[in-house]
Amino acid sequence: MVNDNRKSSFTKKLALAAMLAAAAVIMHSVESLLPPLVIGVPVRLGLANIFTLLSLMLLGWQYALAVSVLRCLAAMLITGAVSQLPYSLTGVILSFLAMLAVEPLRKRNIISAVGSSVVGSFAFNIGQLAVGVLMAGRAMIYYFPIISLLSIPTGIFTGLVAHFIFRTLRNSMYARTKQEN
Repeated sequence: MVNDNRKSSFTKKLALAAMLAAAAVIMHSVESLLPPLVIGVPVRLGLANIFTLLSLMLLGWQYALAVSVLRCLAAMLITGAVSQLPYSLTGVILSFLAMLAVEPLRKRNIISAVGSSVVGSFAFNIGQLAVGVLMAGRAMIYYFPIISLLSIPTGIFTGLVAHFIFRTLRNSMYARTKQEN
């Protein structure tokens, strides 16, 4: 019986991770069609990060890492933006690591999903900037002030969305668990 419950739990987590990864790919693809937030500055809202954060909060770091990397690779295949892969992958991994680092604080209610998202947004932008400096030169460093400032409102927005989705999913999952028992 215990083994069946473990298989069922693993299957449910895997299915949820697959849905979150698919949603992240869709969101990334849609967002890539929109113009940047500030003309001339390559900053976007980072809506796909909502699903990395949800994966981290609902499923744990292993699933969140898989969702992040899969989103990055699948979006590259769909959009055909192969040249963007180093930027995206570096940003995604740094964002994931930053949110993972503050996850114990989120679990203890010291920071919220919004705080975690702002940290992730800033780390994502730093990762992209680092790749930009390596690939395009040191002039890219002039983007640092604007992308640093923009990581705050973009992180707040994606964090709020993730928080409300998390709360809804958690309440739904809790209600379903109570009905099954």
